[in-house]
Amino acid sequence: MNSTFIANFVGKATPATIKQLAAITHENGGKWLISKVNFIEDQVAAVIKIDVPTANLATVQEAFKAQQDLIVQIVDSDASTHSAETIYQLRLDSNDRAGIVNEITHVLDNQGVNILDIDCQRVFIAGGGGVSSSLFTANMAIRLPKEIGIDDIANELESLSEDTRVMVEA
Repeated sequence: MNSTFIANFVGKATPATIKQLAAITHENGGKWLISKVNFIEDQVAAVIKIDVPTANLATVQEAFKAQQDLIVQIVDSDASTHSAETIYQLRLDSNDRAGIVNEITHVLDNQGVNILDIDCQRVFIAGGGGVSSSLFTANMAIRLPKEIGIDDIANELESLSEDTRVMVEA
């Protein structure tokens, strides 16, 4: 029998720390079902959904909790995974502006869309004649309610501004 949990952690780490935690999980018969690990310099923020044989659950959880420079939270989860037919990958490109992430999440929340992952980036572009701007890109994994179509969501996101473009990736 297997158990599933989510490990959330923040703090000081290196890619070697993450590799070590993955190895301990694997050595104990477990696997990472979903993972999002972000580094900024030597700081990490991560959320990892892990499935492991129940007999080895405590060993794997303790390996995460034993990391001295990380604040770790363990939360029980169910083993259900999202249906591939209802998960979509989107890329949204727009001129950057204050509040754009709030606008995006507001649109998706109002439609009952679950954001599984969102990765936002801003790129500064210096133009000729002293004109400069920033471009905003959000890569998202979303799960839609059965009654909503992906084209409707893409159109609603594009209506945020004239320069917003949404690409649905297969």
